Amino acid sequence: MPPDSPTLSSDALAEVAASLVIPPRPDVLVRIEQEMARPEPDARRIAQWASQDVGLSSGILRWVNSPAMGLKRRIDSVDQCVAILGLGNVSTLITGICLQRCLNVKGVSLRRFWDVAEKRAMSMRRLAARLGGVSPGSAHSFGLFCDVGIPLLMQRFPDYIDTLKRCDSERVRPFTEPERMAHGVDHALIGSMMARSWGLSPTIHLAIRAHHEPQAYDDTALAGESIRLIAMSTLSELAIAGDGTLHTSYEWHKTGERAAACLVLSDDDVHEWVQDLLDMFAQTAL
Repeated sequence: MPPDSPTLSSDALAEVAASLVIPPRPDVLVRIEQEMARPEPDARRIAQWASQDVGLSSGILRWVNSPAMGLKRRIDSVDQCVAILGLGNVSTLITGICLQRCLNVKGVSLRRFWDVAEKRAMSMRRLAARLGGVSPGSAHSFGLFCDVGIPLLMQRFPDYIDTLKRCDSERVRPFTEPERMAHGVDHALIGSMMARSWGLSPTIHLAIRAHHEPQAYDDTALAGESIRLIAMSTLSELAIAGDGTLHTSYEWHKTGERAAACLVLSDDDVHEWVQDLLDMFAQTAL
């Protein structure tokens, strides 16, 4: 974080964090984690837990049959999902669905927020599958979680929506700078805290913390996978901004060259990837 940015003291930050009401990890995720920690996890048991919840099972099937997953045949049951994708991937999908259930802001529609989050998750899974260097599951989780601090800050600060507009229109400084100026805290930090409390790996929650900071690419304390997640996120934002969904993003303008260099992509490669992701969005909308 830039040293000249006004930030809360440790005690004040702890007070803000305590007032945010970060949703606890759902019981189903705790049970899945415990099952997967066994020497021989019972895949049928995990599939049964998910199948008992109609909303959860339908959400899993919607995701697994989306163009982002790239499967050649349609999947019709959670049992098939587990058998084909494995427990790790299904756990990732369940985590994302639970996340959407847990975040609500009274009087505010989050439809656009989740539209962007889902497109980012789809894009990053596709990028990770083809460019390598990080697992598709980790990329998917990062894509969904990286901005969860935004609705949490909406809950905490009545004027945060005005701050968010300033963040969206910021062309030079980091996206998080107006947040820190106005509230002494930013959504990347809060999102990282929630990701950690939900049991996501350090690779993911550290990447979430740094994903708007230009100096992240030079931070030797960040693992290569974390930096790669940040670069893929920046490329994903470029595609989402071109999708005509009224989503504005200047992230590529700020750090696109660093992201392309990290992913070893030429200008032509970037253009091709953006078009590929836009095509995927169009297929998903059909």
